[in-house]
Amino acid sequence: MLLGLLLTAGCTQPEPGKSDEVAVLALSEARAWQRRADLQLLDGDLAGAIGSVEEVTRQQFPAGLPEAEDIVLDAYQRLVKLHLSKGGEAAETQALAELTAGRKRATRESFFLLHLESVAVDVYEARAERLSKAGADAAAVKQARREGIAAAERCIALAKKLQQALLVAAQRESSTRGAK
Repeated sequence: MLLGLLLTAGCTQPEPGKSDEVAVLALSEARAWQRRADLQLLDGDLAGAIGSVEEVTRQQFPAGLPEAEDIVLDAYQRLVKLHLSKGGEAAETQALAELTAGRKRATRESFFLLHLESVAVDVYEARAERLSKAGADAAAVKQARREGIAAAERCIALAKKLQQALLVAAQRESSTRGAK
């Protein structure tokens, strides 16, 4: 009977007031995966670090936890950089795949989405540099640079949009305080 109670205990919804505790535990787990990746990198284990950060993207978070999306997008941003650090065409392709996967997880515009988008510039810059060093066709190098510029322009547009939203929110808050 005790075994049955223990088994079903994990299947129930958290008690009221426990949702904060569940959220903190989920956030702590994500942080631990990221710290593990840090140590793996220090040990020269890039593949292990990538695996640890991938765990964050697979982690289950409580529904309605706004920080969850931020944590996941941050993990994808790090995955892009980790893959890119391997160098070469395959690394660029994998980095772009992680970028696409991260974009699909975004449900709102945020600093973390902007940060994810900013690493696209790094990928295309690395591609242009690799192609240039390899003596590739000038048109291919130019195309990679154009893709990098387009990525930078997307970042600039998103940053301006986010800044404008923050300014409007601050003005509303200021006018609400002044009306009281």
